[in-house]
Amino acid sequence: MKVTIDFTLKTTSPDGAVTEAPPGSCTFIYGVDVQYPSVEAALMNKKVGDHVSVYVPPEEIFGPYDPELVRELPRSDYKPERLKPGRVYREMRNRSLVEFLVRDVRDDVIVADFNRPGAGTYAEFHIEIKDIREASPKELRPSCAGGGSLQFFPNGRPVSQAAAGDFCRKSVADSA
Repeated sequence: MKVTIDFTLKTTSPDGAVTEAPPGSCTFIYGVDVQYPSVEAALMNKKVGDHVSVYVPPEEIFGPYDPELVRELPRSDYKPERLKPGRVYREMRNRSLVEFLVRDVRDDVIVADFNRPGAGTYAEFHIEIKDIREASPKELRPSCAGGGSLQFFPNGRPVSQAAAGDFCRKSVADSA
């Protein structure tokens, strides 16, 4: 089935910051194009004109926030000019990228958060089903380039495809 929805979206980060995205629209092939499982489940057996509210847990977005990934590290091991609380520290070491959020800088240690940016964020969608029709055989072929999907912007910034849980995400504006 090819489904077209209008939606509003609100995200809440672990620190309680709420971001509301402008209203959006999305067309996708149900069961073929990648969607958040909670959204897909909520749309099952619905009809045109139905309204649904959907909670999307952190596990479906960026993953849960894990306090075990917050560590104290020796300050002397890191470049001091890059150690600013609230900023992301990045450095290549042994041909590998070391990346973390600097939570705090103390005398001898830094508090580093290795959680994925956005970890612990959850979303609330309010959806109205605008159209449902049979999908054509061509539309039934999965394609990251051809399908629509829901996309949101935590902290007001677009997320990359990789940051969106490695799903194929494409905004409606891109598919128009």
